[in-house]
Amino acid sequence: MPKFNNYFRIPSVAGPEVLVIATPDGVETLNATASQIAGAPADSPPSGEFFAEEGAKVSRYGDRFFIGAASDYPALNTRDVERQDWLSSLMATTSIGPWALENAQAASLSRFGNSAFVAGSRTSDAMKWRDKLGHVPSTIGIASWGVADDTTNPTQATAYAYYGEVWRMPGVNYQPSFAMELEAVNLGGPAYGMSTPYHPNCGGGTYAIQIGAGGGQTEGTADCEAGIVFVSNPDSWKTGILFGNTALAGTNGDDGGYATAISMAQSQGIEWRTPETREHVQGLDAGAMLFSTVSQTAKGQRIQFADDGLLVTNMTGDLLFSISPNMAPTNTLNIQAGSGLAAAGLYVQKGENGSPNLGLYPAEGGEIQMSSPVASPGGAVPLEAEGGFLHLNVNGKDYRVPLFTAEQVGG
Repeated sequence: MPKFNNYFRIPSVAGPEVLVIATPDGVETLNATASQIAGAPADSPPSGEFFAEEGAKVSRYGDRFFIGAASDYPALNTRDVERQDWLSSLMATTSIGPWALENAQAASLSRFGNSAFVAGSRTSDAMKWRDKLGHVPSTIGIASWGVADDTTNPTQATAYAYYGEVWRMPGVNYQPSFAMELEAVNLGGPAYGMSTPYHPNCGGGTYAIQIGAGGGQTEGTADCEAGIVFVSNPDSWKTGILFGNTALAGTNGDDGGYATAISMAQSQGIEWRTPETREHVQGLDAGAMLFSTVSQTAKGQRIQFADDGLLVTNMTGDLLFSISPNMAPTNTLNIQAGSGLAAAGLYVQKGENGSPNLGLYPAEGGEIQMSSPVASPGGAVPLEAEGGFLHLNVNGKDYRVPLFTAEQVGG
């Protein structure tokens, strides 16, 4: 028998090769193929180290890796195969086809309806092993990167750090479906401090989503375009952002309480873009905006849509003015500051089946007051009113107020 290792070496292991396996004490041996060994369950106890040069065992798998029901996928260079995993079979019934596992480097599909992949990390371990790691890492359950580095222009490649879909199949009507649910669980009681636009994170604060820009880089980066973008692909959303009636602390949506749905800093606002095109960009210009430049709470105002109408108050709730609802608003009232020849004032525009009248209705016993210097007090009243008469109706009685010119009364 030739000596061991004197045979011609094969270039690679295909699977049917026979290997001789011995127990650790060398008493028992077994012949097994390489594929049988690959199919045996792996049980490797931890070394207690993290880096390879310090004794940690690092396993490497150079090609594709399929776990659970994903192992049913044949991994061929075609989507037209007889045997498919359940996800590819389902995707094959749609217009987009079974692309998910065809492009996957590694995949895990649940065979029993359980969680296909679970990841977790603890800050206590990061602190415990900081001497071994050489630093205190950010404790991250799952981290992923999608790197756009194809400089071809134009290019068809798009980078996604994370992509997920949820499918609601026909006949599913009892439970909702979520593309993602992020739960923030606070088991530590109230947080120390309070999150504000000027101090977003407070000690002990628990946040479901934090969207940052820059990735912690200190140079070479630029501002990103938008934190959240809604698109149709090709279907549309019925609602962009929706707050459940009990989702915010302070109100259940049917009481006298108040909760903050969105909090912004001074000079941050909302704007509506116009559909017109400028510089080859549609929607480049804003047609309306809503924002605040109030610098102090005492100088601020509140707008409230109430059952009694539109209320404008100061920040302590004192009413500045209100607009009451009208069952048949056939007239339009303009409140205009004006400039140049357009004087400040109130303007009534007659609407369909409306009235040209401008009504002033003081409370019982109230007055209509105007303050203006009186010209030529005690002067003689002209016999004729060159400007005609102003028609007033007070408590149901018609009156005519003569309109004298400045030349008639002097001054």
